[in-house]
Amino acid sequence: MKIALAVSPLPGLRVGEVHSLVRDAWLSRRRDDHVCSRPVSDAVAMPYVGSGAEDVLAGDNSETVELGEAGERHFAYRAGTALLLDYTQILYGIPQEGASQSSHIVGRDLAWALREGISEVHIVLPIPGCVSDLGMGILEELGGLDAAREALAPMSIQVLVPGGQQLLGLGGVARSWIAHGLDPEAAQRFENTFSEIVAGIPVRSTGLPLLGTGGGPERSVYAGCGGGIAYVLGLLGAQILPIGDVCIDPMRGEIEDSDLFVYVCGHIGEDLPSGLLAGSRVAASRGVPVVVIYDSGALRKGELARLGLNGAYEIRPERAFATGEATTEELADLPERLHSLVGRVARTWGWN
Repeated sequence: MKIALAVSPLPGLRVGEVHSLVRDAWLSRRRDDHVCSRPVSDAVAMPYVGSGAEDVLAGDNSETVELGEAGERHFAYRAGTALLLDYTQILYGIPQEGASQSSHIVGRDLAWALREGISEVHIVLPIPGCVSDLGMGILEELGGLDAAREALAPMSIQVLVPGGQQLLGLGGVARSWIAHGLDPEAAQRFENTFSEIVAGIPVRSTGLPLLGTGGGPERSVYAGCGGGIAYVLGLLGAQILPIGDVCIDPMRGEIEDSDLFVYVCGHIGEDLPSGLLAGSRVAASRGVPVVVIYDSGALRKGELARLGLNGAYEIRPERAFATGEATTEELADLPERLHSLVGRVARTWGWN
């Protein structure tokens, strides 16, 4: 039996650890299966280990570079003239009124990249993002819109996001903040500020690229990613893509040729993870069954067919509606529980 297996990080377990554990667990139950497996990232920071983007996208020969001022320390991953900037931890969350959550950090990183002769940049953004300046800090660090476009023109910038917003464009930012606990009135005030900023940017007169369909770039499904940072990066010529498309594309042939596609990921909320969506589309094109093994969430059996899933298995169902992160002590048995569940899935879905 041919198995296509895509694995993302779990709380307390880096993507490489999960990949090895899941592959070994499957083969311990079905040693004769042909398992094609790859680590992936959904641009979602897992507690204690991050998003896994550096393990998946930076390469084994990349150099870790510390960037940022006090209170904003973070790491970039450099391989020659290519650079990965992962903001899924440092810029994740909701803004706080009275405090500045600025996108200057991204502008400073890009300015540093220019000085270093970087020619290719991958930027990973979270949903929601805690910045409240709609990416204006990037433009301030780079001398304004026109200067920034000129300076970044020789640089290839690809922005990788968890997916689109529920509502088109910047209108989805406030909704995502509210869903994560921001007071609706505060979210509305921030959204009103966004409208004022967008009105002051002469997008159409400069011929800037649209990020999506319908209306201007502020209406793109990706514009609100990172709290609106994707909007400004799009104006500067960056390509915006769901990270799942990038991670799944190299294993497209393996999925198409498989008898079963298995995806392992963290918590599943309102939206399916980017990589699961991308992989399910490929599998559906060839009639390949799709099974997801996920940490916790609210998937219901009656929803699976509509979501393009044939099976769903929860590692820690007691965490489905939990708030706050689990402690390291609470995560101690996660590897054992994952191993056991993968074996159960292999027995259930395996055939000779």
